[in-house]
Amino acid sequence: MALLILGLGNDLLGDDGIGLLAADVLESRDILGIKVVKSPLSGLYLVELAEGFDDLVIIDSIVGDTPGKVVQLKLSELGPRIVPSAHYLGLPEALELAKRSGLRMPNRVAVVAMQIGDSQVVGSDVSDHVREGLPTLVEEVLKLVQQWGYEVRPEARRELFR
Repeated sequence: MALLILGLGNDLLGDDGIGLLAADVLESRDILGIKVVKSPLSGLYLVELAEGFDDLVIIDSIVGDTPGKVVQLKLSELGPRIVPSAHYLGLPEALELAKRSGLRMPNRVAVVAMQIGDSQVVGSDVSDHVREGLPTLVEEVLKLVQQWGYEVRPEARRELFR
C-alpha cells in the first residue's frame, strides 16, 4: 500500500496555510515513513502528485463558523465547485477525469480540514485559534491513516510537538 499525505494551502494568506503547517510537522518527524507533500496548487494540478498512490489524505483549510475546529470529509462530500472558468476542475472532478483517462489514482481519498474564518489577509500570520488546533489536526490525520492500516510509530507520535 502506498499513501500520500498532501498538505494544501497558501502561506501568504494566514490561516489558509494550516495544511502546509500540518504537513511540515508530519514530514519533520518522519512519523509515518511515507510520502508527505506540500502544495499551493488545486484541481487538475494535483493529479500528477496523486498518481500512483493507493490512498490520499488531503490536509487543508475550510471556511467555517468555528476557527480551529477540525473536520473530516469524504471527497464525495465536497461536491462540484462553481468557478469562474470552464478550464478549472475541482479536485473531485480532476481525480475522476484522471481515472477515466486510465491513470492510477488513489482508491481512498479523505480530507482532514480545519475551519478558518472567511476573511483572509495577504501577509497575515496564522491566527491563535487555528495554530492552537494544529496538534488536533495532525492527530486526526494520524488516526485516519491508522484506521486505513498504516503503521504510526508510537515513539515518533510522542515527539510530535516537543
